[in-house]
Amino acid sequence: MAFWLARERRGQESDYIQRFDPRFWTVNFPRPMMASVVSTAPDALRVACEFHSEGELAGLIWESEDALDHPLHAYATDRDYSHTVLRFRWRSNAVIPLDEVHGPTLTIEGRDAGGAPRAWYVRLWNYAEGDPEDAEITIDFAALDGGFLLPGEADPVWAGDIDRMFVSLVAPDYDGSEGALAGGEAGWAELSEIACDGSGSVLRRGDAIIAPHGLSMATGYDDLYNQTPERVVAAIAALGYRGDIVHYVGMSH
Repeated sequence: MAFWLARERRGQESDYIQRFDPRFWTVNFPRPMMASVVSTAPDALRVACEFHSEGELAGLIWESEDALDHPLHAYATDRDYSHTVLRFRWRSNAVIPLDEVHGPTLTIEGRDAGGAPRAWYVRLWNYAEGDPEDAEITIDFAALDGGFLLPGEADPVWAGDIDRMFVSLVAPDYDGSEGALAGGEAGWAELSEIACDGSGSVLRRGDAIIAPHGLSMATGYDDLYNQTPERVVAAIAALGYRGDIVHYVGMSH
């Protein structure tokens, strides 16, 4: 059977997605806590967390480079967010709310205008309208400041060279320690009505479809625990796998 080990698209079909498409966010977290991210609508996602210690933090992540999808399906890398505006409705429960000291923070990792590696810490409450657990948030990357109190502690973000960003989620009893939470604590956060505007609001993405080839798929939890189920299933189908899917749940993460 002829085959090609593709490392990049070479004229295959492509399409466009909105930057910050809910399907392509990921989640990460330390053991022994657990978390998952699920795309619940074309413009919405939900993160569920189970915390077991007072120092655990889950991150809801957007990567500028798609290192997870097959090369024929990955979205294009674009690290320039300077002409992009992100809007969404925030709802949460049983995580520290937006207005508190350890409330949800957008950590942005990239480089400054001179090319030096930098990180900025954007308090989402500074860009929210509404209540600490139900608010409309607007992130204009061309006019964005890190820092807890604005304008006094403003740390202007250079949005022209960003590698990744993530929103931090912690339990209400978070204090940074390793103290155990009796029985664990479950919390969640939802981003809905996600919209992206500006000249950097869309990304080209591969859309090649492999013909069914008679093979089925077995997954591995440690390889895809951080992805939305919708993204995983779409990748399996696009690569030609059909029939039963064996979802393997390991124990190392």
